[in-house]
Amino acid sequence: MKDLKENGSRIVVTNANKLEYANLRAQWMAYGSIAQQVECLKAGFYEVVHKPNLQDVNAAELEELINGKATISIKDWMANTVYNEPFSKKHNVIQWFWKAVGTYDQTQLSHLVLFATGTSRIPAGGFAVLESNRGEYRNFTIQAMDYKGKDVQLPIAHTCFNRVTLPMYESYEVLKKNLDYVVDNEILGFGID
Repeated sequence: MKDLKENGSRIVVTNANKLEYANLRAQWMAYGSIAQQVECLKAGFYEVVHKPNLQDVNAAELEELINGKATISIKDWMANTVYNEPFSKKHNVIQWFWKAVGTYDQTQLSHLVLFATGTSRIPAGGFAVLESNRGEYRNFTIQAMDYKGKDVQLPIAHTCFNRVTLPMYESYEVLKKNLDYVVDNEILGFGID
């Protein structure tokens, strides 16, 4: 047993010093016994989040830095989306996609973001700082695939690259039905590139 104070092992606990002993013992149990592990945890944490960046951060902001944003902004999402040809912002399928996304509540949006990226939250900096699983900045991307004319043809997610492959649906109703299926059933999709 480690001394709780200098020469503590030579001091007899009496009624006069038992409160001091109880306080020192509680401190040891709460921190002293795990000080080495806590220091290792802090060192690892400060490798990821630089200590000077935390000086003006409150608890809620720190939680957002660690966990990401709880609220998903469709406007931010749209502004930070890349479209692979033949898609563009003005393409019918893309217009229908954003129209469908606009009907979702925050829970449904988080399911769709989880489907597309592998995480249900967005970094504190928003979609502009979305990262791939390799730690590289990687915008959310939508690319096209042929629509086979089936009633059910689900989008494909490539979560490692924050990319969704959408069939070239023939109508908003078909797109919405397939996207709703992904969202409502919390489909976790990924593709291998």
